[in-house]
Amino acid sequence: MTKFIKKLFALCLAAVLMAVMLPVQTEAATVKLNKTKATVYAGSSITLKLNGASGRQQWRSSNPSVAAVSQKGKVTAKRVRTSIITARYQQTSYRCQVTVKKPYLNSANKTLNKGKTYVLKLTGAKAVSWKSNKSSVASVNQKGKVTAKKAGKAKITCKAKDGKSYHCTINVKEQQDSGLTAAKVYKAMIAMKSSYPEGMRWTNDNYYQWKGGIYSGGYGCAGFAFALSDAAFGSLPARTHTDFSNIRVGDIVRMNYNAHSVIVLEVKSNGVVVAEGNFNESVHWGREISNQEIKQTGTYVMTRYPQ
Repeated sequence: MTKFIKKLFALCLAAVLMAVMLPVQTEAATVKLNKTKATVYAGSSITLKLNGASGRQQWRSSNPSVAAVSQKGKVTAKRVRTSIITARYQQTSYRCQVTVKKPYLNSANKTLNKGKTYVLKLTGAKAVSWKSNKSSVASVNQKGKVTAKKAGKAKITCKAKDGKSYHCTINVKEQQDSGLTAAKVYKAMIAMKSSYPEGMRWTNDNYYQWKGGIYSGGYGCAGFAFALSDAAFGSLPARTHTDFSNIRVGDIVRMNYNAHSVIVLEVKSNGVVVAEGNFNESVHWGREISNQEIKQTGTYVMTRYPQ
């Protein structure tokens, strides 16, 4: 019995040794470049990686004066053009087409009415400073927000982290006097309260044909807003914008994620006071809406003040 146990133990040990010594077959990793096309702005860099490669790699650029590459795959964009970056690994080449573009401002020439604002943005480089050569005409803060102050011309200069400068010419025009003031617009709208009293039934069955253009008319809340808008602006054409910091008395705000329209009676520092139709299926005057709610749920603003 003892000899049998010894023999069985020897056989088990031999089986274990054979299993350990047998070669383990593993699936070869797929080698792949993380990008085959890339856009890089001059002065910036990206890093290319040869995923799945574990050995020595060689990197080169078809045009180092356009885009240079280090032996670790770091590509540095130098001037506008296209270059092919090649990674060589185990007798196989992997390529990425790198297109170098010049950083740019979102506008090189902008016309603003006095009192209006515009935000300049630099794409492709980090802006470190903003400056106006005529702050009395158009000033700019360190976030690129331009404020038009008086008629004239000013040059805004943005300096990037790499030392390069980018420019935008701002032309400021005096606002045309249309004779419309917030007080006049409010007076015309509030006079309609006798025709559309508080609590009057107003639903999506109510329609109003509009003179402002964009839409021929509207039902429900839109129709009510159009009626008050025509009372204040007559046949002046409407236009839309999405600058919710620039809402005026008489503007129509489309909000609640494009589900409800209101018309502005008063503008406050923290929000607006509105009139609206189809508010619980009736006309309602005087609801206050915060700026935060408008920014969160607003879709657009329709205004009829002349540009």
